[in-house]
Amino acid sequence: MWFAVLILLALPLLVLVYFELRVSRRRRQLKEFSGPAPVAVLGNANRIGKNPAEILNTFFEWWYDCGRDNFLFWIGYSAHIVVTNPKQLEYILNSQQLIQKSTIYDLLHPWLGYGLLTSHGTKWHKHRKMITPSFHFNILQDFHEVMNENSTKFMAQLRKAAVGDSIIDFQEHSNYLTLDVICDTAMGVPINAMEQRDSSIVQAFRNMCYTINMRAFHPFKRSHWVFSLAPEFAAFQRSLKTLQDFTYDIIEKRVETLQKGGPKKEQDPSAPRKKMAFLDTLLSSTIDGRPLTRQEIYEEVSTFMFEGHDTTTSGVSFSGYLLSRHPDVQQKLYQEQCEVMGNDMNRDANFQEIAQMKYLDLFIKEAQRVYPSVPFIGRYCDKDYDINGTIVPKGTTLNLALVLLGYNDRIFKDPHHFRPERFEEEKPGPFEYVPFSAGPRNCIGQKFALLELKTVISKLVRSFEVLPAVDELVSRDGRINTYLGLSPGEKLKREAGRHKYDPVLSAVLTLKSDNGLHLRLRERLP
Repeated sequence: MWFAVLILLALPLLVLVYFELRVSRRRRQLKEFSGPAPVAVLGNANRIGKNPAEILNTFFEWWYDCGRDNFLFWIGYSAHIVVTNPKQLEYILNSQQLIQKSTIYDLLHPWLGYGLLTSHGTKWHKHRKMITPSFHFNILQDFHEVMNENSTKFMAQLRKAAVGDSIIDFQEHSNYLTLDVICDTAMGVPINAMEQRDSSIVQAFRNMCYTINMRAFHPFKRSHWVFSLAPEFAAFQRSLKTLQDFTYDIIEKRVETLQKGGPKKEQDPSAPRKKMAFLDTLLSSTIDGRPLTRQEIYEEVSTFMFEGHDTTTSGVSFSGYLLSRHPDVQQKLYQEQCEVMGNDMNRDANFQEIAQMKYLDLFIKEAQRVYPSVPFIGRYCDKDYDINGTIVPKGTTLNLALVLLGYNDRIFKDPHHFRPERFEEEKPGPFEYVPFSAGPRNCIGQKFALLELKTVISKLVRSFEVLPAVDELVSRDGRINTYLGLSPGEKLKREAGRHKYDPVLSAVLTLKSDNGLHLRLRERLP
């Protein structure tokens, strides 16, 4: 009896000793990496922060303490390396083997399954090859027409919201715009999110993205079993079913149309070509000589909607915010719009005119440097890897920190100053600036995202003078109002003057501001 009790009491201690011995070996393997000192059992979990905004600030502090280079931290007995060294980034991003995503992406599986974002190995290679033609020049032109139509609606929505010098949350408004664009381009079906914000499908998208971000940094709810016991699980299941039913229904209707032979082809060769949706290209694609299954089509369409919505929301939102704080940059953009668009500033910019907007290109590059839509890329070491002479053991998570990279003063001079011209003067190396990733697993929708950003910002600058929430927030010296990547002393000094409308950055799968991105809009006179 007493012996059994002693065994029960000793068992937790034995388990703890086992894990400590195991982790001590891994710590020796990773001794080349500097980082905050871990404590028993917790690692660095007790210091990392309680929410995504605090965690992002902590990452910047640890990065600063480690000489703006790679650093190692521990969550319990799990090793995580934050990578910002361009040489290591080059190896990782160019690797044909180190392509498995980190475990944070497992949270997407209930919704996205194993599409291009979450799959790896043979399936990923085959689907990547199959999907690449979906972003051909001709299809992008079809997408651009949808982007223009929805951007015009967006301007009308903004006119209503901003009347009377009202302060609006531009991040909130942008969310509905990008949702309309992605549903129309992915499935060829408008959902009118900008006009019908309370519809079940619109709310399902919002709830799903919120839940994924919430779970990502919750120590217990990352577990599907634990999350299934949480009070919000039932709402998650309802949102998931709404999205699945909606997507499968559209797929089935599209398949039925194709099986019936589709609409008769126009006999007139000069008749306009029917616009193609991403779904149409999937339905006509094959893998290993066979058509895609309904599940495969669902996974890729859902992946395209998630990636093309959440990331472009971030890109559009922070671009508008930066316009409001930097009127000198905005004026240069407006002048370029006048030169390219001529006398009719209210018409849609065509595909060729968008390509002529070179300063707008520089603006978006600089916006993505300071506020990258995807702040981190996660990779999982499925075996030991020799990364430029350093052995990184199996089971290690690599966090490629794109958001930290943009504040490296060894790459970008005065990184806390917003200067689009720097991309004509400084020319960062191919792995010193990678907002859309690089290598075999780079962002397949990069051209789509850039086209949407340029289309929306072009129309925004022509339609409105974008102003800060209050006049005092205009940047007088070109500095951006962010507190990241500063020395501890300078950070304290800046935080003392933080305004309630300064963004509180939060980095999970995409970059957002926890308190919104507030600004005012003053309509430009014809």
